[in-house]
Amino acid sequence: MIRPSRASLLASLFCLSSLVLPSAHAAPPAKPAKAQKAPEPPPLPPAQARLWIVAPTMTGPWTMRIDNEGTVPLRVPADPRLLRFEIEIEGEKKPTTCELPKALKPSSFPESRALLLGPGQSYVEPFEPRLFCFGKAADALRPGVTLHARLGWDPPKKTSKKPPEPPFAAESTEREPTVAPQPQIVAPAIVLGESPPPPLQATNGSTNGTKPADGKPAATAPIVDERAGKLEITADAWKDVAAPNGVSLTVTAKNAGLRPIFVALRPWMLSFRVDGPYGHTKSCLGDPPRGLPRDAFRSLKPGASTSFTILLHEVCPRGTFPRPGLYRVHTTLNAGETVEGAEAYTAEVFTKTPTLLRLASAPEPFFAEPPKALPPPPPPPADTSASPDAPQSPETTPSAAPAAPSAPAPADK
Repeated sequence: MIRPSRASLLASLFCLSSLVLPSAHAAPPAKPAKAQKAPEPPPLPPAQARLWIVAPTMTGPWTMRIDNEGTVPLRVPADPRLLRFEIEIEGEKKPTTCELPKALKPSSFPESRALLLGPGQSYVEPFEPRLFCFGKAADALRPGVTLHARLGWDPPKKTSKKPPEPPFAAESTEREPTVAPQPQIVAPAIVLGESPPPPLQATNGSTNGTKPADGKPAATAPIVDERAGKLEITADAWKDVAAPNGVSLTVTAKNAGLRPIFVALRPWMLSFRVDGPYGHTKSCLGDPPRGLPRDAFRSLKPGASTSFTILLHEVCPRGTFPRPGLYRVHTTLNAGETVEGAEAYTAEVFTKTPTLLRLASAPEPFFAEPPKALPPPPPPPADTSASPDAPQSPETTPSAAPAAPSAPAPADK
């Protein structure tokens, strides 16, 4: 029997191992290729809602207008309570911010004020600027300031990658939106101008010494004692009130003359006229003279004053403050008491400016009616002058956009 040599045995083992073990220099298996991400769709164009503020005077009323300038219907909050103003005043570093307090402002989208605007349709509503610029902030309403207005809510921060979340000031009504929703609508900046001067009052006589038209000499003006004592009354300029039963006013009667007066002053001599939203007016009448005794009178020195605090819900009829909003309270003092044996001062005195009262809650809703969309203006007539066979017609101009209604057209809280 022939035995294999040691060298041939080692060669056989080496060949066998080369068949079982992979080569040390063999390439590693290829990894499967990663699936490529689908490209993100292009961003949608913004909803074409436009906000306009018309401010013809400093004190109002102003007008808010929302136009749908796009081609798809939009859902908007028809609620001027969502307005916010930034007023830039020359020489001041920070602008003045005017907006409603939380008690008056909707905390979320006001569903009862949701309005669907078709392409070309508009929403128009008057509002009181001093409902927003209240108290010290009202000083910013002056000629020459720049007014920036917006309607809605704060947009997400620029660094945020999350899509904006409701509530929105303008969004599409489509199931698959073709326009991007907008948390806020920004109006073009405007510069406030001078309020128009009051109309001139007609006078009966001539003041320059000339004769009237009938040729008769003008009557001599009576001599006025400019140092005589006289009453003036003032009331709170601004009042923020939570509910009608908390409405109170402090009225001060002062001798603004240079001589003392002998007068009787009582709270029941005060009467009030209350002007509220939607043309609401109520009178709160004081009492007629009662024939007070002599000890009810006092000598009021020059510059001296006396004050009364009146709870209006106690002296005014029910329903004087029916809904939240801005009220103007005009105050009158009828000092008509006389006494035998003394020269008592009598006069009917009015406050020069009304008290502006901002009421946060009341039995009736803030708005009187649901919102309504104004139709788009009619298209201009077709131009047929290019056709030689067409009859010639005078030149016409396109119809103007619909004007603001004479009264607000709103719904409930």
